[in-house]
Formats: sequence, structure tokens, C-alpha cells
Amino acid sequence: MVNPTENESEERRYHRQKEDICNILFEMFLVLRFCFDLLIDKIFGFCYKLDKITKIVTKVSNPIVLESATTLARKIQKRELTSEEIVQAFIDRIKEVNTITNSIVDERFEEALKEAKQIDLDIASGTILEVDFREKPFLGIPFTTKESVACKDLAFTFGLKKRKGRKATFDADCVELLKKAGGILLGVSNIPQLNLWQETHNPVYGITNNPYDSSRNVGGSSGGESSIIAACGSPLGIGTDIGGSLRIPSFMCGIFGHKTTCNVVPIKGLTFRTGLEKDTMVVAGPMVKYAEDLIPFLKVLAGTNVEKLHLDKPVPVQKLKVYYVTNPKDPFISPFRDEMKLIFKRTVNHFKEICDIKPEGLHFEDLKYTTKLWKYWMSQEGSNFKNDINDRQGEVNVIWEALKHFTFGGDYTTATIFNLINSLMKKVDEKWAIETTNTLKEALLTKLDENSVLIYPSAPFPASYHHTALLRPYNFNLFAIWNVLKFPVTQVPMGLGKEGLPLGIQVVAAPYQDRLCIAVAKELERQFGGYVVPVPV
Repeated sequence: MVNPTENESEERRYHRQKEDICNILFEMFLVLRFCFDLLIDKIFGFCYKLDKITKIVTKVSNPIVLESATTLARKIQKRELTSEEIVQAFIDRIKEVNTITNSIVDERFEEALKEAKQIDLDIASGTILEVDFREKPFLGIPFTTKESVACKDLAFTFGLKKRKGRKATFDADCVELLKKAGGILLGVSNIPQLNLWQETHNPVYGITNNPYDSSRNVGGSSGGESSIIAACGSPLGIGTDIGGSLRIPSFMCGIFGHKTTCNVVPIKGLTFRTGLEKDTMVVAGPMVKYAEDLIPFLKVLAGTNVEKLHLDKPVPVQKLKVYYVTNPKDPFISPFRDEMKLIFKRTVNHFKEICDIKPEGLHFEDLKYTTKLWKYWMSQEGSNFKNDINDRQGEVNVIWEALKHFTFGGDYTTATIFNLINSLMKKVDEKWAIETTNTLKEALLTKLDENSVLIYPSAPFPASYHHTALLRPYNFNLFAIWNVLKFPVTQVPMGLGKEGLPLGIQVVAAPYQDRLCIAVAKELERQFGGYVVPVPV
């Protein structure tokens, strides 16, 4: 007769051995993946060195463009600077750097200067009073936004050949809000086709370059925006985010980007969005060089929803409960490199030193399913990629477009072809996706409340060479999971790495706790320096 205890022991032993084998195989896979990533970088790096075309942006000549938007607004109010001086400084800077970065694709410089001169006249004559500065926190301050955000009389092509020459006939709600707050629109910046890629490249305007190294990716889809802000061509930028679209570029270009709590900032005028959509993942949010601009900018963009965020409520950072996830164990993500691990460790150690409650490491098994979860929730956004990419003039034939692209060329980038082919893949099981999302959200909300944040990695490595995202397309999972869960996140710059490229981390909070992310971002900026100018000042 077999002893039940012995059976149980053998069963446990079997499962332990099976788990050990799986762990060994996974570790072997990670080693191979790490070597594969290094090989990609070596090959592309060698090719760029052969071409000898790598550039960085020119030295800053006017110190005005180094100031925060908040500081510049204060100087206009005190009459230390005029709006015209500031607008002209940023226009000049765009002209200096845009030949290298290819960030701004349409502009209204002449109109912007006229608006600035009128503001200066109104200030001088006393027409603008103290109350106007309070109601218009960015009075006289220039700003930019991405080309897929409607700006009246400026390009609105989404990077599609079929829309080449198309101009917007109205301002998106978020643009209108910033204009009402006194902002002066300078122009619109480059994007990937229909925003759906992690590199900014399209057949209408070409590719956008990283101001720290022109051979490197700026991310996407708000890549033109991050590039021009980092190059000091704009103090403020409106980005959008449905899968990391403002945080990926902010990371790669070393600036602050905040993905707001979903359904707070109005979305009418973002590509095909009408503003009537409900419960969407897409958000519009602030992109800036300095953390002090995030709260006033977010107050403007939130409009009538601003009270939901309690942005003026004090946040004593030392009293926060800080959690962290070092590695989500997602098999689709490249292995993390040493400099990314180090900056993450330094971040956690800093909060160990200053917080009353020591940071706590967490692990959530369901984080490894981001690829499938994001794909499912994208399918619930009420759009049809095969139709949208054809300017909603009927679905494209995926096989035909792929054949055209890889033979005699077509209207779409390789990234778009990748997305089209991906649209043919098997759909994600709805019941599983909803249950897994809810389980993960509930698990996180048992930790995240009105007094806690989560530190989360941004990327396995800094900005990579152009086009290499095609060979490792799922690293964006580190960003996309927070769109799935609809949590607010701030992308925080953490200085430069060994190759002079920006490093960074993400700070996550529970819905409507945006102020916590931003408070932690300010603390990290104070401790680690934040944004670094791409060239010697």
C-alpha cells in the first residue's frame, strides 16, 4: 500500500523540478535575448559610424530658452521680459535645431509674434491686470503640440500620404484651453503614422532625430514634441498617450511627461476623436523640461475636471508609502542593462533614506501579460486600424500593402505594415482579458491609495538606434500597462547615461492621485538633477 504522504512529496518534488527546469530555460532565453540586443546595437552603431552623420544640436545662444515656462510667465508679469522677446527666442531656437532634429513640421511664427506684441501692448497700457495673470498662468508663453492634435490652419495629416496638405479647421479642446490660459501656439511637431509606433517616422515628413544623438530614436508617438522641447525649442508641449505615446518620447529625450488619469483632459480633436468617446485609454498631457511646470500645466488641461485631482493638496513626500517593481518578468521585454538597474536602485535607495516607511518591493504575476491585455483594450477603442490608416476611406488589403511595401514601395512605413499584420493575428479572449485586468487593478489598488506611489522601470536601455524598435517591438509594454489600467504616471528624467543619453523612471499612482506622481517627480528632480541640456551651455 502506497503512503499518501510519500505521494504528496513526490508530486511536490515533480512540480519543483518542473519549475526549476522552466526557470533555467527562461534564464537561458534571457541570456540569448541580451546577446541579440547587443548584436543589434553593434551592427547599427557600426553602420552609423561608417556614414559619419551623427550630430547633436547646436549650443544654446539665448539663455531665455533654458528657463521654465513658469519662470518666464513670472518674468512677463514683473516686466522683466516681454512676450515678444520670449517668443522670438524660441522661434530662433527652432530654426537653429530643426534642421538636425526635424521636429517641427508646420509653423505659425509670424502670427505668434503678432499675438506676443499685442500682449505686450496690453500689459504696457494697463489693459491686462493682476487678475488676468492669475486667470491666465501662461500669458505670453509659447507652446507646441503634435501634428495629430488639431490646430486651426496648421497641418493635420497624421503622417498619411492621403492627407498630405490637409489643414485643421478648428482647435482641439486641449489646445483651446492652453490658448485661453494665455499660451501662444508656435507650431506642430512630427509623429509616426496615425501615432501608432514607438519611433517618429512617416512618409510625409520623414524621421525625427534625438537632440542628444541624431542616430537615435526619439520615441513615439509624441516624438517630435519631446525632441523640440529637449532641444530647447519649446517650453511647453501637449502630448497624447494611448500606449506610452508621451512617456516613451519623454524618456528617450530626457524630459518630464505626465500621463493623466484617463477621462480627465478633453480629447476632442486628437486624430479622429470627437470628444464623445467614453472610458477611453487615450489621454492628452503635459510635456516639459522642468517639474515645476507640470501642476500649472495640468490645471489648465484638466479644464472643468480639475477639481477631481485636488492638485493644490500638499504632498509631504517623506510620509508617502513607496512601492516598487524592479522587473515585471514580461518575456516580451528585453533584459535590463546595468545603467537602468543602477538608476532604479538609486531611486529606491533615496526613498529608503528620506521616507518614514521604508519602500517595499512588489511582484504582480499578471504584469507579464501586457502584450495581450493592451491588444484587447485597443480593440475596444472603437476604431478600425485598417480603415483609419486609409483615412477612413475603406479598409486596406493587408497582404497587398505588405507586398507593395517590400517590393516597389507603398504609402506606409514598415512599422505600419507591422501593425497591419498584427491586426490579422488571433483576437484575445474577452473574458480572460477583462478578468485579468480587473484582478491586476484590484491587486494594485490594495497598495496604492491617497498616500502611496509605485516606482516602475521605463525601459531596458536608453534611446536605441533608428529603426531598431522593429526588432524588439514590445519594450513599450513597460508603458502600455498603465494605459490598460488607466492609472496616472509621470515619466521622470534621471540624468544621462554612459553614452550621453537620457535615463529615467516612471512614477505611478492610483486614479485621480496625479499630484502624488508629480510630487515624487519634483523630489527626484531635486535629488538627481532631472533634465540635462543636450549641449554645453
